[in-house]
Amino acid sequence: MKGKTLMAAVLAVAAPPLLGGCDPAQLARIESYQQKIAAACNMAMTVAPLAGPVAPYIIGGCATEQAIAKLALDPSSLEWVRGLIAGVAQ
Repeated sequence: MKGKTLMAAVLAVAAPPLLGGCDPAQLARIESYQQKIAAACNMAMTVAPLAGPVAPYIIGGCATEQAIAKLALDPSSLEWVRGLIAGVAQ
């Protein structure tokens, strides 16, 4: 159920620019990317207590479905979240 709620949040944020010509393949790419962002954010939230000074960035970017939906709109977000996780691991 959470995935459907998250997808609805992504579409609510993305709908206005997408309505001009979104095809099913484009929607499938958005959903696939959203799932990758959600998985990365779940991992990031797991390590957030150990993240020290970057914890606020992780929490701000990944703590809510709306925040994840915003991340899903930017292709560079996945690498940003993965970079935060890698920084904590070091």
